[in-house]
Amino acid sequence: MSKPTPRHRAWSVIACVSLVAAATLAAGVARAQAGTLSSGDYAGPAGAQHYQLYVPTTYRAGTAAPLVVALHGCTESADQFRQLSRWDQLAEAKGFLVVFPQQDPSANYLKCWNFFQDQHMRRGAGEPANIAGLTTWVEQNYAVDPNRVYVDGISAGGAMASVMAAAYPDLYAAVGIGSGCEYASTATCAGYRSADPVGAGQRAYQTMGSQARQMPFIAFQGDADTTVPPVNADQVVQQWQVTADWADDGADNGSVPRPPAGTTSGVAPGGRSYTISAYGDGHGGQLGELWMVHGMSHAWSGGCSCESYADPAGPDETAAMFAFFMSHPARSG
Repeated sequence: MSKPTPRHRAWSVIACVSLVAAATLAAGVARAQAGTLSSGDYAGPAGAQHYQLYVPTTYRAGTAAPLVVALHGCTESADQFRQLSRWDQLAEAKGFLVVFPQQDPSANYLKCWNFFQDQHMRRGAGEPANIAGLTTWVEQNYAVDPNRVYVDGISAGGAMASVMAAAYPDLYAAVGIGSGCEYASTATCAGYRSADPVGAGQRAYQTMGSQARQMPFIAFQGDADTTVPPVNADQVVQQWQVTADWADDGADNGSVPRPPAGTTSGVAPGGRSYTISAYGDGHGGQLGELWMVHGMSHAWSGGCSCESYADPAGPDETAAMFAFFMSHPARSG
């Protein structure tokens, strides 16, 4: 396969989403004003998709801004993840939009995204279709830079972010995975380890289809996490390396180096030490980063103590992910 080509949308998806978006607007979902947090229900291909959307005060209709799609974890709501991660506060400070989709309890009684079920691992079906449809609805109704659209999440939301990156590599420029699992993982990644990362990497490449490309990733993990153990972070790295290896030339032939290109260490203002491992794409660029936060359990590093799953003592995961995103726009050629 040739190297990544300019980013574009599949016409069938555009047509479908356009019709759904029109129906949603007709149903009375109004666009949010700048500097506000709004909520609504998007009429997605797989049913209603509740969401929150934050539009910064600096937003101007004629000026394209980045967009971040932030996916909550099990037992959380969109609003709880908003408060935990402070994505909306950073959006206000940096001038981007952020949308928080919310899982329906009727789809999963723990409000987990069903990332481990086959019908929710593919393009054009299930929860991925809803999240992608909502993403495109925001793009169509606000001034969004199509080269700076990103997806991230915590725990089950991190695992679903992996799914979104594999199913819609033409929609998302990079992915952030917080205490989550690789693509095509099973529910057993919570408490143990996921599936074989080599096989999962190939499956992600196959899911990408004609849109296959190297997907930049940033992962955060606590080395004291017993809910999603640290081995899963290693597997996330391996999976996206294998996917990138397939994507750059159509073969898993070692074109993407597996060892880290470099490591750095630091101590967060809150006191936690951490190690950052950087990974190359085999072509002189950066493929990904793994932030291992020492002593952190299952949590969002640097998160607000006002919510569960917070470790305020760790480095600011939200800021680190956004900085990584901004250095990895979609390739233009």
